[in-house]
Amino acid sequence: MLQSIGRPLLRLPLLLKILLANSALVAFGAVAGTVVTVWHVQTYPADLHYELIALFGAAGLLLSFLINYGVLRLALNPLERLQAAVDRVRQGDLTARVEAGRLDDEQFTRLAETFDQMLGAVADSTQELRRLSQRILEAQEDERQRVARELHDQSAQSLTLVLVRLRLLERSADAEQARQEVKELRRLTAQALEEIRRIALELRPKILEDLGLGEALAWRVDELNAAGGVRASLQVMGLDRRLPKDRELVLYRVAQEALTNVARHAEARTARLVLEQTAGTVALSIEDDGVGFEVEAVLAHPAGLGLSGIRERLALVGGTLRINSAPGQGTHLTATVPAA
Repeated sequence: MLQSIGRPLLRLPLLLKILLANSALVAFGAVAGTVVTVWHVQTYPADLHYELIALFGAAGLLLSFLINYGVLRLALNPLERLQAAVDRVRQGDLTARVEAGRLDDEQFTRLAETFDQMLGAVADSTQELRRLSQRILEAQEDERQRVARELHDQSAQSLTLVLVRLRLLERSADAEQARQEVKELRRLTAQALEEIRRIALELRPKILEDLGLGEALAWRVDELNAAGGVRASLQVMGLDRRLPKDRELVLYRVAQEALTNVARHAEARTARLVLEQTAGTVALSIEDDGVGFEVEAVLAHPAGLGLSGIRERLALVGGTLRINSAPGQGTHLTATVPAA
C-alpha cells in the first residue's frame, strides 16, 4: 500500500517534490507546535515558555534541513547520472547512455531518452561519415588507377610510337618515305593530345565551370553520339540560372557514370536525358532502351555499376536517387537535388 502511494510521489517533478515536502513539514510543525504549546501552557501556566520556543525552532530547522536534503538528493541523483554520461561522451565514448532509475520523475525520464536518442543519432552519423570517408578514399584511388591505366595504355603507347617513327625518320634517306613518316608522326601526336585532352576533361570538365551543367551535359551527349552505337538526346527545362557548383558537379558525375554504363553494359540503341528544375529541386532523368538489370542484385554487388557511388555523391548534397529497371525493360534513373 505504502509502495503504491510512495512511488508515484517520488516520480513527481522536482518542483512538486520540494513544495510537497515543505508544505508537509510546515503543516506538521504547526500542528505539533500547537498541540505541545497548548499542553505546556495548561500544565505549566506560570512559565514563560522561551525554552520551548527555542527547542521548537531548533528542531524545525534541523528537520527542515534533513527533509530538504533528502528530497533534493533523491531528486538530483538522476542529474548526476546524466553528468556522468556527458563526461563519458566528452572523453569520446559515444556508447555512453543515461541509466534510468525506478524513482526518476517523468521530466528527467524524457530528458534522458532525448539525450540517448541524440547520442544514438550522433553515433550513427559518425559511423556513416567514416563509411563515406572510406568510400571517398577508395573512389580517389580507383580514379587514380583508371587515369594511370589510360595514360599507360593509350597516351604512353602513342608517344612510344612517335619515338619509333622519329628513329625511322632519322635513318630514312628517301624524301617520300620521310614525308610519310612525318605525316604519321603528326597523326600520332594529334591522337596522343586528344587522348590527354579527353582524360583531362573527364577529370575536371572546364566546360562545366565555364558554361554550366546544361552545356556540359550537351557535350557528353555529343561525345556519346560521336562514338556511335547509341543515339542520345538531351532536353533542358526550367533551368534559368547556374546551380551551386557542388550540385552541378554531382549531377554531371551522375550523368557521366550513367552514360558510361549505357555505352558499356546496356546494349541500348537510344538514351534520353532530361534536366528539369521545378520549385526548389533539380531533377536529372536518364532513360535507355537497353537490356536492363535487377536493381537490388546490382546494388548489393561491391562494384554495382557505380550506382552506390552515385547514391553517396547525391547524399553529400542532400539529393536522392531513384532507379527503375528490370531485365529486358531498359533502365530509368532519376537523380534529384535541392536547387539552393
